[in-house]
Amino acid sequence: MKKFFTIIILLLFSTSSFASSHHSHGHKKNKEMDRDYKIGKIEIEKPYTFFTPNGAKVSAGYMKIENESNKQDILQSVSNVSFAEKVEIHEMKMENQVMKMRPLKKGLIIKADSEVYLKPSGYHIMFIGLKEQISKGKEYKATLNFKNAGSVDIFFKAVGRNYHPDKNHHKHH
Repeated sequence: MKKFFTIIILLLFSTSSFASSHHSHGHKKNKEMDRDYKIGKIEIEKPYTFFTPNGAKVSAGYMKIENESNKQDILQSVSNVSFAEKVEIHEMKMENQVMKMRPLKKGLIIKADSEVYLKPSGYHIMFIGLKEQISKGKEYKATLNFKNAGSVDIFFKAVGRNYHPDKNHHKHH
């Protein structure tokens, strides 16, 4: 099990360093990336995953979750994922100068009137045992299950490693 997580962490870091060394400075406005979802007082913004090389066995999903309610909610699970054998909600954090990843068995708490960013090297949805290659531009369906708000179907858009949701998101005032 320890070897498995070491491999995953190495995979995440190697792809992160690849991303930074191949950063694109071009800017494209992509309407499809602005896809947001809402259930009750929970808003899910721009879910995405990175496309994978052939033979990859894991991938991760990212998004922003905003809780507009005056009480906390919990992302308890992610289901209806046909492209992976197993799905877990994970946290990565530094412990004794070592980056560690662990599943959040009780789910991800989204505090009242706050937002949580699922992003590389932080909270993320872990897709384990990929059944197919994650292909750039394709969308991958999943259901997010919240304790209070209920369940909502979303689509993770497969993007390149140079994608940064904050840079691709435009708010018009």
